[in-house]
Amino acid sequence: MELTKNITLGVYLPGETIIHRLDPRTKIIAATILIVMLLLSRSYIAYAAVAFFIAMIIVISAIPMGYALRGLKPMLPVLLLMWIFQLFLFRDSDTLVLFNWWIFEATEAGLHMGNLIILRVLFLFTVTTLLTLTTSVVSLTDGLENLLNPLRKVGVPSQELVMTLVIALRFVMILAEELEKIIKAQMARGVAFDQGNFIQKTKKIFPVFLPLFVSAFKRAEELIIAMESRSYTGGKGRTKMKTLHISRADLTAAITILIFTGLMIYINIATEPFI
Repeated sequence: MELTKNITLGVYLPGETIIHRLDPRTKIIAATILIVMLLLSRSYIAYAAVAFFIAMIIVISAIPMGYALRGLKPMLPVLLLMWIFQLFLFRDSDTLVLFNWWIFEATEAGLHMGNLIILRVLFLFTVTTLLTLTTSVVSLTDGLENLLNPLRKVGVPSQELVMTLVIALRFVMILAEELEKIIKAQMARGVAFDQGNFIQKTKKIFPVFLPLFVSAFKRAEELIIAMESRSYTGGKGRTKMKTLHISRADLTAAITILIFTGLMIYINIATEPFI
């Protein structure tokens, strides 16, 4: 059982493409705009445009398409379950009934709502994953801290918030590796996680989480001790070895994302929402 091979969120793939060389602030703002567009879009044409735009980013960044989408694999069973719930449980006035099964009734509104939720989750995850695949942790930290720096004037500890976010992102891969080690150790002792019904498999998973949480708290304590031993007192008075600069490529990327935003607004206004 290999869990880490399907985890791409928080992983950085070094490269020399134009996407990799962009200022992290440009990529963060562009990803935020894409996420907002995804949350506001309610048209299949709009989501098709977003899919094409994301595909172009993957191609330009020279990231294998299979690797970029690999992180979606663990989510598919949950998304399928969500889609089924929406199909049978979502109700709307004057909606078309597609078919009946026992006490359940599948409606056209439920079908569209299920599609909407799945598309949003898939694209939101893909956009976030592309951001981490093309931006190192250090660059991502510097970009986020720089964007949130004006909030320090009103008492918001931006540097501490960014550090917490980055540590949490980094812990995704660490905990996945730890979980994989624990599961393999249990399998070596004769535990068959792939045998039995759903309830039996679930019971076998529960004992795995106890040592995982113990290990997570232990790592967190070690991290606290390491930071205290280095006299870490927060972001006050800290300087940067590298300063961020906006290049022509960043201006080109900004113009591109603005044009795409205008196109998305036009599509959402001109097309009829499916729900």
